[in-house]
Amino acid sequence: MIKNVMIKKILKSTVFKGITLINKIYPKKDNIILLYMGNKGLGFNLEPLYDYLVREGFNEKYNIICSVESDYYFGCNEKNVLFVNHIGAIKWYLKAKHVFYTAGQLPIKPSKKQIVIHMNHGITDYKTMGALTKINNGDELFFTYMIAPSEIYIPIFSKEYLCPENCIKVCSEPMVDRIIYPLTQKDYSAYNKVLLWVPTFRQSDYLGYNDSSQEDLIPLFNEEKYKILNDHLAIHNCLLIVKIHPSQTLGKYKQENYSHLKIYSNENFINEGMNLYDLMAQADGLIGDYSSASLQFLLTNKPVAYVIPDFEEYQQKRGFVFNNVKDYMPGHLIYTEEDFWKFLEDFSKGIDNYKKQRLSVRDIIHKYDDGKSCERILELSMIYR
Repeated sequence: MIKNVMIKKILKSTVFKGITLINKIYPKKDNIILLYMGNKGLGFNLEPLYDYLVREGFNEKYNIICSVESDYYFGCNEKNVLFVNHIGAIKWYLKAKHVFYTAGQLPIKPSKKQIVIHMNHGITDYKTMGALTKINNGDELFFTYMIAPSEIYIPIFSKEYLCPENCIKVCSEPMVDRIIYPLTQKDYSAYNKVLLWVPTFRQSDYLGYNDSSQEDLIPLFNEEKYKILNDHLAIHNCLLIVKIHPSQTLGKYKQENYSHLKIYSNENFINEGMNLYDLMAQADGLIGDYSSASLQFLLTNKPVAYVIPDFEEYQQKRGFVFNNVKDYMPGHLIYTEEDFWKFLEDFSKGIDNYKKQRLSVRDIIHKYDDGKSCERILELSMIYR
């Protein structure tokens, strides 16, 4: 993935403009599906979409091309499935009638014979994306459709990705299908409750963001305080699983495994055979902040808390898509350690004062809770068995 914004703009206006002209006349094949991810491996919304395609046997009829960065490139034994790097993706893009993006995209304009669907890395979000951020990547419209979780996001996405509102289609997203219908489950029977913490990234060397001066991997708790946090969790026999955002700069990270506190980088999380959305379905509650996970978790109707000690700074540096963003945070708002201990006490005792507010926000953010996002998206792309 190219990080430099100026280089991106130059390539968009030169090399990829030429590829766009070629793409307009290049013949498309209905039996080719391209799944493209701009960074890391096959993740975010592409992973559950890929799983669904293979599980339901679409690879009997279609050739599925998966494009990931070279470091994550590997062979595959599934029928009619091919993994390629980003250079190879351009060739397949020219041939494919069906293209799906997440976490990045090829800056090639779709031809009229293609259906290109942008799914982002998580479509339910508090923070600004695309053209509304302070990182101006220029033209953002390189898709036929972009999916949304509900109508409230249609004007937001239109501004973020500089596209007409009729390009935004409400389908929900593949990731949340795994919350409704999880495929795996871990044994946490030794604990009274399981709490999942998914802090968003504040600094990302990889993506070029510096949204907050808060540098601890776990906001409010530096490494010296991990034992104190573990001791509080042990009192309630509560397991806290912290999953660091894949784009977060890790710095001095090391995998921590206390009796009641487990801290995972994205790589270690995957190596342990864990899936974030399966874990959401199993967890008794979630701690989030400004990321899409906090809004996705509302589908479980379980307690959510928001650790936001850097709220004012984050609002100034990154910004939010809602003017009254705290109205969309139906749970404990945590600014200090004392706030955190209060939430943990309520959570361990089953005190839930935000259920009605959660349901209200859930119904605004999510139109669907049926676990059929993949079906709707494939239908939008005219992919049939």
